[in-house]
Amino acid sequence: MLHLVGGSLVLFQGGNNQSNLAAVCIAHKNMMMLVVIMSLAAFACKGLVQALPFPAPNFNNCNNYQGCCPAPYKGTISEKLYVFDRKLPMRTRPAAHLLDDAYIAKYQRAYRLLRALPDSDPRSWKNQAKLHCAYCNAAFNFDVLTSSGRSSTMRFEVHYGWLFLPWHRFFLYFHERILAKLLGDDDTFALPFWNWDNQSPDPPLANVIPLAFANPMYDNKVQSSLYDERRNRCTKWPNVIDLQDGLECANQTLELKTTLRQWNNRLMYTQLVTAAPISRLFFGESYKLGSTSGRGAGTLETAPHGTVHVWTGNPNATIPFSDMGILQYAALDPIFYAHHGNIDRLWEVWKSLPGGNRKDLSQADYLNTQFLFYDENAALVKVQISQALNINNFRYNYEGVPNSWIHEGSDAASAPCFPASTSEINEMIFNTPPLSTKNFTTFANSSITFRVQRPLEKELHREEVLVIKSLKLEGPVGPALKAFLYFPTANPTTPITCIEFFGRTGGFGVVFGFDLPDSDMEWRLALGYKLQSLGMDQFSHVVVTLVQLGLPQIIQLKNAQIVYFDE
Repeated sequence: MLHLVGGSLVLFQGGNNQSNLAAVCIAHKNMMMLVVIMSLAAFACKGLVQALPFPAPNFNNCNNYQGCCPAPYKGTISEKLYVFDRKLPMRTRPAAHLLDDAYIAKYQRAYRLLRALPDSDPRSWKNQAKLHCAYCNAAFNFDVLTSSGRSSTMRFEVHYGWLFLPWHRFFLYFHERILAKLLGDDDTFALPFWNWDNQSPDPPLANVIPLAFANPMYDNKVQSSLYDERRNRCTKWPNVIDLQDGLECANQTLELKTTLRQWNNRLMYTQLVTAAPISRLFFGESYKLGSTSGRGAGTLETAPHGTVHVWTGNPNATIPFSDMGILQYAALDPIFYAHHGNIDRLWEVWKSLPGGNRKDLSQADYLNTQFLFYDENAALVKVQISQALNINNFRYNYEGVPNSWIHEGSDAASAPCFPASTSEINEMIFNTPPLSTKNFTTFANSSITFRVQRPLEKELHREEVLVIKSLKLEGPVGPALKAFLYFPTANPTTPITCIEFFGRTGGFGVVFGFDLPDSDMEWRLALGYKLQSLGMDQFSHVVVTLVQLGLPQIIQLKNAQIVYFDE
């Protein structure tokens, strides 16, 4: 049976017997590809279909229940991939806190022109936000048929996995090119980036909302095109950003600002260095057409990316946390693009860090996934992730800024908050129960502690990873969790500057989107470096404490195990 998948036809055939063959036929306008799977026995679970890269979605087949669908396209979409203009001058994206008056004037003009475009223009301000909303709120559906003959609808979502970074790189590039077009084909124009990870206390400050975005009026004369009235009071200049949970902003004394800088450095170091020594942990889990395996966001996506969105969005708005804190509205705030400019820059920074296996993913299903975007000429063009891995293809780079968190947030700059002897650790392991492997464990309190057995055989050249499975929530807002090793008394007030802190996640709820059907979230945390840093690599089990940030919510999780990953 043929099923429409975006602009392609997909055929899934199979039976209940795992020895049956499954055939997938993808028919494009000018090509036919036949993939024959010789045996379903290779799959971990009965009933899964062969996973494939996502083809480009069909913009004229969009679920508009949240008003997210981009402008329909009446032209002909080329089957060929978009060709990036290598003759463009190399552009340097500047740090937003270092912008001069001439750049700010050009930047203000670009967004005034963008806001003035009619909604009938697919490049318009609202249509840019709708495009983000559609890709990030699962407005595109893919109909698939499992090997057992069950019809299933798979929603396309670029968060919570390996599509997150490349999709946003493309989105920013075309947004930047549209602004350049509106400025009169100014090919020198480059978007700025919000350097919120820079915790230097010296002015001009980078870890506050940039002045170009902070004031409702530009030059005290006209309304600023870079201002969004739906921002958190936390963003009032010069409040220091909170990368830990995005919620701290009340009464920012000099002492609290100093503490926030320490927390921010620690969060950055943990999420990009110790928690992400390999690609799979940094980029997140695979997301393929037909896959029903668990989803898992990469370390950069959960925090600091998610916490900056929460910190900027207004919790007291009619729709709480809009604009920036809600996927449906996030791209309506101009600072969204500066925020994601820094996320894009940190992708390049991560690849340059020493140690680990820090490189781009190379799986074919990742590289061959495709998207559609409107370019600066309002043409709908097709791109592929393989084109996104080298920013030289896009003809931009980033202004050099210090990444001081690499040193100031390190374990060497931290101290144990729960020192324990060998006998005390062994007693802790003995007295701590494991999670159930059959039923969900529910906790609505601020924390939960459990033990996990480590593999008997240590694999020296692979990364030891804790996998917490099937995270589910019942609260109205996506919870945030921070993790500690061998620290059973950790609680919401326990600082992440403690050396026992080894990871932070959150945003798999309403704040960043919604629960995807038939897809469990998983949290993966690197263990190797942290165990060595703690001097606890000799123990047979780890004791893990998960602590909720913010108001406690009902959270379910099922099973945890330790495995080894290659990359």
